[in-house]
Amino acid sequence: MRPTGPLMGLVVVDMAQMLAAPFAAMLLADFGATVIKVEPREGDSTRRAGLRLNGTSVWWRLLGRNKYSVTLDLKRSEGRDLMLRLLDGADVLIENMRPGKLETLGLAPTELHARNRGLVILRITGWGQTGPYRDRAAFGTQAEAMSGFAYGNGHPDGPPTLTSFPLADGAAGYLGAYGVMAALWQRERDPERRGQVIDLSLFEALFGLLGPQATAYDKLGTVTERQGNRSPVSVPRGIYRTRDDRWVAISCATEQIVGRAFAAIGRPELYDDPRYKSLTARLAHIEEVDEIMGEWIAQHDLDIVVRRFTEVEATVAPVNSIREILEDPHFLARETVVTVDTKDVGPMKIQNVFPRLEMTPGRVQWAGRETPGDDNSLWVERLGLSLEELVRLRQKGIV
Repeated sequence: MRPTGPLMGLVVVDMAQMLAAPFAAMLLADFGATVIKVEPREGDSTRRAGLRLNGTSVWWRLLGRNKYSVTLDLKRSEGRDLMLRLLDGADVLIENMRPGKLETLGLAPTELHARNRGLVILRITGWGQTGPYRDRAAFGTQAEAMSGFAYGNGHPDGPPTLTSFPLADGAAGYLGAYGVMAALWQRERDPERRGQVIDLSLFEALFGLLGPQATAYDKLGTVTERQGNRSPVSVPRGIYRTRDDRWVAISCATEQIVGRAFAAIGRPELYDDPRYKSLTARLAHIEEVDEIMGEWIAQHDLDIVVRRFTEVEATVAPVNSIREILEDPHFLARETVVTVDTKDVGPMKIQNVFPRLEMTPGRVQWAGRETPGDDNSLWVERLGLSLEELVRLRQKGIV
């Protein structure tokens, strides 16, 4: 199989590990970029992260999808030389070493640009390439803490709360792919077709999602505190337990939806009550509003709640686990999850490619390669090396 999609012809070298930078590379591969995943001989550390399927992490099966796997020992001169030859024909390099480590390998951006001035280099780190914290170790957890996200997340009577999934890495992955495309667009308009370095930090990727907190504090002295499932701009808003022990999410961010939500529970007169007539009034009586909404929902099964709210065009959604997601008719109709064949475990479900382009959609062609270096022969051949040279490099532990 060969890459297909709107990014066909774009060559990306992904030498990153765990998780944001490989995610950015995956997004490019999903839309047809030829992504060469450069791993150490023992494989990317993502292969050993979390739940495993036949010995290989499910995270790798996702993040390695649509990528070609090449192994190189970059600490040895012959491995470094092969990497330079790969990059000579590449459009993008994606890496996430701590600042300065790429340079110690002899792959400094200045040297790379001297050989290939059009190369776009995406560098994702915890704290960025500059600043007093640049050399500190960091994962997404530290970004969640430092960015202000954890402080404002959780219940008022509880501690700051982290997520159970790599939120900062996901944010940086999406932003990294966007940054690459912006840099490539600029390169196309540059008479000299120069590439550039993209400095992306985990903490800034997440901080950028948190809304106008800086402005609110600067001008109003407001600090965003933990509010659980509530919101200062939407009442009623929360997650409520149904009679059949499911959960449902309600949010009323406009006055029109508030009226519909009260109608859904058979209490349309509440919207004319001065205590609930405006957002300010509802915030002042938020406990009462939650009690009214929660009491009605607790007396009805989930399907009744969803149907009643849907009938009046109020916003509602069940709180799904992956079990419900894989059976949900809307997910099925949109093919949000697809099945891909693998060599070692047979057909495997995996999330589809998003967003959906009308004319040139991306697609999942294969999951992460089962074995590190599965595509060594293909790429060494493309570099002009013979089979004999490949055998010699394998025997020396270079590939």
